[in-house]
Parts: sequence; structure tokens; C-alpha cells
Amino acid sequence: GIDVVCDFRSRDLAAGGQGAPLVPALHAALFAKAGEDVAVLNLGGIANLSLLPAHGPVLGFDCGPANALLDAWCQRHQGQAYDDDGRWAASGAVEPALLQRLLAEPYLGLGPPKSTGRDLFNMPWLDAHLAQHGGAPRPEDVQATLCEFSARAAADALQRHAPATHRVMVCGGGAFNALLMQRLAA
Repeated sequence: GIDVVCDFRSRDLAAGGQGAPLVPALHAALFAKAGEDVAVLNLGGIANLSLLPAHGPVLGFDCGPANALLDAWCQRHQGQAYDDDGRWAASGAVEPALLQRLLAEPYLGLGPPKSTGRDLFNMPWLDAHLAQHGGAPRPEDVQATLCEFSARAAADALQRHAPATHRVMVCGGGAFNALLMQRLAA
């Protein structure tokens, strides 16, 4: 007996959109500030940015893996659903060559509009990169590298598409990962 609004993704696809992310309009209504470029970074399974410029149209797009790879790697090696507060990643060290290989993912260089998901950023994708790495790093080093990768992918997208932004709000489960937040701040 109540009105229900649903199936946004299918309607967006039918209208020529990407089907995701769906929240930039809401972010604009809640967080846009006159005269200020603002961004909202949602760190769920996939990271997406809502760019709310002082002048011009709102833009939203998926910018990287966020927790999808971090959680899958943690589940595989720790038997835990996620890396609580990023502590396991903090016990490792970033593998620079692996990080550069991950950052070379062609999706990251595409311009918006764009959307992605676990169909791209998944364990077979990561395993293929690890196989090319020439030796298996310690699992905690892979976790540290994945954390840095998620932070760099998001930061690079923000710098590329909204370099004047000085205010970024972070939401989603990744906001509770202290190491990921530290790397984003850096």
C-alpha cells in the first residue's frame, strides 16, 4: 500500500547511462556548496567519486577497487571478511613493482562516464598480476599494496578530474580502514 521507487540501474541503462554510480544527485543535494568544489568518495566494494564542482555539472564515476580486492585477499589468507582497521595491511610493505603493474590497469585511464565492479577487480585479475610479478610476495605485503592501490586509484582520479577540489568527504566501509584513510590523506 505504499509507493516504491526501484530499478534505477535498468532505467539508467535504458537512458544511455552506465547503471552506476547512482548517488551523485543525492550527494549534490546534500553536500554541494556554492563557490566550492566538493567531492564525495564512496569506498564500498568499488570506489566511486561524486564530483560537485562550484560551477558546472555534477559528475559521478567508479574510480577503482576500494574494498573488493582487500576483502577477498583477507578472506583468502586470514579467513576474515575484512582487514579490521587495516591492521594486517599495516604489518606489510608496499611492493612498488606490483603497485605499478596494478596502476597500469587500462580502466583507470578511461574518462568518465564509466562504471566497473567485481567483474573486473576480482581474484583472477589479481592472481594474473601476481603471476606476472615473478615471485609471490608475502600475503601481508600484497595487502599493503592493495591498500595503496585503492588509495592511489581514487586520489589519481580526483586529481585528474577535479584538481581544484579541497574538500573530500569519505563514506562506505573503507572509511573505517585507518590505513586506507591515512594513504588517501597522503
